[in-house]
Amino acid sequence: MYKRGVGIVHYNRTNQLKQVIEAVKDTVPNGTKIVVADDGSTENVESVLPDGVIYIKGPNKGVAYNKNRALYALQDCNVMALLEDDLMPTEKGWLEIYEDVALLTDNHHFCRVQNKEVPETHVDFKEFLKGKGFTPIYGSSPRGDFTFITRSVIQNVGGLNPKFLGVGYAHGEWGDRIVSAGLVAHPLKWWDVMEARDKFKQIGDTSGGRWGMSPQDLKLQLRQNKKIARELKEKGYIYCPLTLE
Repeated sequence: MYKRGVGIVHYNRTNQLKQVIEAVKDTVPNGTKIVVADDGSTENVESVLPDGVIYIKGPNKGVAYNKNRALYALQDCNVMALLEDDLMPTEKGWLEIYEDVALLTDNHHFCRVQNKEVPETHVDFKEFLKGKGFTPIYGSSPRGDFTFITRSVIQNVGGLNPKFLGVGYAHGEWGDRIVSAGLVAHPLKWWDVMEARDKFKQIGDTSGGRWGMSPQDLKLQLRQNKKIARELKEKGYIYCPLTLE
């Protein structure tokens, strides 16, 4: 049976989580599996969860591990989207657009392009999709607040590397492995579909969640994760098992 899934990655933004969940439920096809992955929030998340939403909570281990929680719960789906709890869909059809473009282009990873767009390098590719009613847009680096993948990513690349702790670099390192596995159909790598991208809005992306960290702790995590990313790149590996150890 064909299955779709959406994972909402959450940490201490309970005041807006219910709004995000309801927006997802209202805009995805019936039968879509919805998961909330909670990275050890100190707030009462259970109080805002509606029926039918799968809730996974564990100790605070950072963005990479929490995204793996969501992916682990969604790995039986054919296609899946991960969105952070500061991004909310506003219209129906976004999930189906990503599905359609994935089938048309054999592309298995999309990430949100919100700004810092880069120009098209393969006009034929753009014209092909324009002829189907879709507009590809490209970014300079992979944003982590929204990701759409197919099951091929889980099968061939696995999950994010749990060596990353806290914030920074984990999603980009995962994305590089997806590209190395031949699962991205365009040399610009980090691309999105405008017609789907425009069905979202950002909410509260500079408050709550990890914005409560001290600047010193944030800089330390970024510095440590940058070092980890550099070491992993030298290994030249692709597959990292999706486990919750």
